[in-house]
Amino acid sequence: MANSSTGARLAGNGGLGPRFLGLWCSTALSDTGNGIFLVGATLLAIHSLRSPALVGLLLTLATIPWLVAAIPAGIVVDPMAGHRVIQFANLARAGTMVAVGVISAAGHISAVVLVVAVFVAGVLQTFVDGAAEALVPEVVDGERLSDANGALSVSTRVFYQFLGPPIAGLTYALWPSAAPLLSGLLCGISTLCIAAVRQPWPHRRGGRGKVDLRSGLRVIGRSRILKAAIAISCVTSIANGIYLTVFAVYANSATGLGFTPTTYGVLTGLVGAGAGAGAYLTGRAERLFGVVVTMRLTRVGWALLFLSPLLRSPWLIAPVMVAGSAFGAMWAVQAMNLRQRATSPGQRAQVLGVFRALTYGATPLGSLLATTFQNTVSSPLLLGTAAVLTVATIALVPTLQSRC
Repeated sequence: MANSSTGARLAGNGGLGPRFLGLWCSTALSDTGNGIFLVGATLLAIHSLRSPALVGLLLTLATIPWLVAAIPAGIVVDPMAGHRVIQFANLARAGTMVAVGVISAAGHISAVVLVVAVFVAGVLQTFVDGAAEALVPEVVDGERLSDANGALSVSTRVFYQFLGPPIAGLTYALWPSAAPLLSGLLCGISTLCIAAVRQPWPHRRGGRGKVDLRSGLRVIGRSRILKAAIAISCVTSIANGIYLTVFAVYANSATGLGFTPTTYGVLTGLVGAGAGAGAYLTGRAERLFGVVVTMRLTRVGWALLFLSPLLRSPWLIAPVMVAGSAFGAMWAVQAMNLRQRATSPGQRAQVLGVFRALTYGATPLGSLLATTFQNTVSSPLLLGTAAVLTVATIALVPTLQSRC
């Protein structure tokens, strides 16, 4: 009773309880380590192996696990205790990263070592993320899901995308082997954040039927809510793939915007900064505007982001990018809420696996479309197409209202 009362007081005072705090700290540390490791591996490829071509392969291998391993990982994760999965997976990641650091320090680093390590770390990430999403609704009250999921999204945006890379650059400059060693240390320490929690962690309740590779697909197929949510996410991912490809060329070409690499890098970074702020503010936006209106605003936010390059001046583009990405990123949090509320505890990681596999596959499709038509269709028209696709998904929002 004392622990329950403490948790209630924490929730009432704006906190989300000690178990979520432990989960968040673990995620923040492992996300930082993951960001350091990937950038550190690319730096080793460029400078130690002198193979810039290897960089593209490493970056691809960081995302491919979501296409090939996310669904199997969900099947493995769902019947298990989520906090244990996170600990074991992060310990395995720590061992992989430290091994790269030791091999590098010994002067035996190779392309094979980096390729295998990055892929293994990516596969283990699918287990960590699946278990974390499955755990959140079991340790946080339903009314606080947006706040909790927003906090987890901030961890990914800030610690993985912004904190990890500069730390990797600094540590590599000091000693090339330091980046993988530090990343492994952080992933190892992240397991202690969960071990330090004194409250009992939830375990799976009740039995489950037969599970196979199609289980997550069947769950989505039976749910109007999940089908609408995944359709919105897939269309948005296609539009985002178009935008990313077009903007990279349009911003840096002399016939386009003609930005310097520094200006392009700053603007790209501002998208992540806005997304982090949006993820953090999702719960507040829902309380202010309502859940459904916030969903519609996420569609408008993405459209603003996609159209922002048409303003041409970086001083005008920057604030629109930040505002657009802030509202757009709220959808990721809301999609997490929908998945968690529409899925039983024994199926959440599988459903996440299907979501990630389809949405990660949709982004390259958008890039392929942009590449195919970029020489025959103007960049502004392609950006406008991405915006129209995203705004069109507002029509799917009413399907979600019954769960909001």
